[in-house]
Amino acid sequence: MARTSQLLVVVLLCTMSGACSLMPRELNLTPFWFHRMDAEGNLLEWDAAWPIVHYEQTPEGGDDFRIRPFYRRVTDPSPELPEDASTDHQFLWPFGRVQTYPEQTHARLFPLASWREALDENGECETDWYLLFPFLWGGSSEDGEENYFAFLPFYADIPEFLSYRRFRTILFPLWVGLEKNDHYHQLVLWPLIGWSDCAEGTHSWFRVLPFYAHDIEQGRQERRSILWPLFSWSDENLDARSGPVRSFLFWPLVGWRTGPEVYGWTALWPLFSGTAKRDHFFVLNVLWPIYRYYWNRAEDNVTAWWVWPLFSRVISDDQDSWSALWPLIWWQHYRDPEGTHDSQWLLPFFWRIAKDNEDGSKERHVKVWPLAHSTFKVDQTGKTLSSDWSLLSPLIGHKGLMYGMQEAYGFLWEIARGVQRTPDDSAVDVLGRMYSHRSRQDGTTASMPFLFNYEQDKAGERTLRLFQFLPIPLGSSPRQAEQR
Repeated sequence: MARTSQLLVVVLLCTMSGACSLMPRELNLTPFWFHRMDAEGNLLEWDAAWPIVHYEQTPEGGDDFRIRPFYRRVTDPSPELPEDASTDHQFLWPFGRVQTYPEQTHARLFPLASWREALDENGECETDWYLLFPFLWGGSSEDGEENYFAFLPFYADIPEFLSYRRFRTILFPLWVGLEKNDHYHQLVLWPLIGWSDCAEGTHSWFRVLPFYAHDIEQGRQERRSILWPLFSWSDENLDARSGPVRSFLFWPLVGWRTGPEVYGWTALWPLFSGTAKRDHFFVLNVLWPIYRYYWNRAEDNVTAWWVWPLFSRVISDDQDSWSALWPLIWWQHYRDPEGTHDSQWLLPFFWRIAKDNEDGSKERHVKVWPLAHSTFKVDQTGKTLSSDWSLLSPLIGHKGLMYGMQEAYGFLWEIARGVQRTPDDSAVDVLGRMYSHRSRQDGTTASMPFLFNYEQDKAGERTLRLFQFLPIPLGSSPRQAEQR
């Protein structure tokens, strides 16, 4: 027994080092061990105690190492762009992650903690972090302009938060201070009592809700309310070339809005309402959300309407879409600077996403949930650049939403999986490694655990090894022989 263990260790060491010429390019002893090498003896893939430990070389020349489902490390050397080189550590994905780049680091353990450190456009270091967000969080920068700290509900001093230039609070909601567009607001018992202290002195903002509130900028707007939200009225756009707009609301019974180019009304809000600006937009709601009509010239002449949840339609200069029995059926077509996009969804059972890029390349994704999916990208000539497919495919999502999920958990459900890493590198695995096949520019390998492995080199010479080690030369493939 001891001698057998020593021999196995020697075999594995020789395999990993590429020093033993007698070792096959592919050795399949799944679930104990699996390896696959290229023609020069460089390691492409290996497994130990499948599916737990896995390694593979990435198409970019980096490493992808996994201890599933607990840990994964992916390196990207980016020899052409050294500034983009990165290392990605993943823990119990998608909860834990540490990404390192030459000029920045991101770390998270969702929802407990997060840390980001990076160099800004001036080469100065800035950090952002949180613990138990949104309770404890903060950040800093070398120039001091982005220093902030929050320990809610006790204290916060935060720049660029929500839509405000600065957000401050002490014993939230007892006191809140807000800065926006040179307006400085203070609130007590947020959001009930508030007043303003504005730099220009032309802005008056005051509220004691629900009794009274006003927001007045001399020469621009005057807004008031009594017994909010029951009664409110306003004069707006006082300095606009289009003229002032006046409004009144007796909520929720009736309200109106009038101006030289704008009019609007509401009754039994939000059931009935309409708003229009001459030659610009028009909105109508009837028994909202059951019926809605919307047109806006500024948004590429978009026209949208729905009878919810039965049917909806959207048409504009760059899109043509409809849906039925929301959210189950969607048909979408739109254009953007990158190309044209088409998608058909019969949720959750069928998805099809097609993208035709401006450079002539195409991307396709088809899923029949939960049975299978297929994703591929081809170049201008129709040559496949990359692809993947699987049986089964229970995850719901595409691209970024699914990043890391298959790598960490795919072994739990996949009966078969195929992947094309580059135009000349394709592979298929069935039931993990019960059957494995990979074809590259430098040859083809295939195997079944303990029974056989097969190898065809670049010249077309074929070898079958029974029980993984006993070689049987098969000569050249018929195609190669014919070419000769």
